[in-house]
Amino acid sequence: MAFSRSILSLVLSAGLSVALTRSPVPPQVDGGWMVSDLPFYNAATYTFENGLPEGLIIANWPTGLNWQADAANVRFSNGYLELWVPGGQNPPAGTSYSGAEVDTVANNIAYGSFRTVAVLTQTHGVCNGMFTYHDGTQESDIEWLSDPNNLSDRGTNHLWMTNQAVNGNVDDKTSIPVLPPAQPFEEHEYRIDWLYDRVEWYVDAVKVAETDQNIPWKAGVFAVNNWSNGDRYWSAGPPAQDAVFKVKSIEMYYNTV
Repeated sequence: MAFSRSILSLVLSAGLSVALTRSPVPPQVDGGWMVSDLPFYNAATYTFENGLPEGLIIANWPTGLNWQADAANVRFSNGYLELWVPGGQNPPAGTSYSGAEVDTVANNIAYGSFRTVAVLTQTHGVCNGMFTYHDGTQESDIEWLSDPNNLSDRGTNHLWMTNQAVNGNVDDKTSIPVLPPAQPFEEHEYRIDWLYDRVEWYVDAVKVAETDQNIPWKAGVFAVNNWSNGDRYWSAGPPAQDAVFKVKSIEMYYNTV
């Protein structure tokens, strides 16, 4: 798969991050939370001890990517939001695979710092996503492909830090493969800082990648999802068994338009 390189790609050693380390709460100056010297005037923290908190919505619609976000695949257990992809799917021709997604209700988010504490899926055949989204040309992602034998990872699991191509040409997207943290099936913090002149990605508060290419400028939502569509170049799958992506919390500092 072709991809454009960023101006900076810092590879995270598989042994660097062992336990969860949280990014610090940004300092407040004149009513704004300061991230990289930029003020963000809105803040939200979502946890899941009591189900779906106010400010988030469960997706229940087709995605246009040969998979459907189904509300029945969103569950809550032991303080986690669980996003399920049912195992053994074999949808009839003309129908889609079934996955799960949760979005912010706010769809006017423009720039910010987005921190997701999560447990990645170990079961092969899905993509776990944490991302800002307006449309397919205005999107910044952290994605985990659970099957290392997909034709993008080619035998070694990566986290894919991606800005989708603003011109709509998939070959022009900025996509940076980063090795996952040690013990990726335990809790870790995954962070996107969507800034005005660049996007930075962090794992357990350590910056692992940065780019000034394909920076989104249109407002949208922040979302988490778990999906498969059988694409051997990406999600692979579908999974033979149920595949679960577990989200512990989402913390956001952001502006709106």
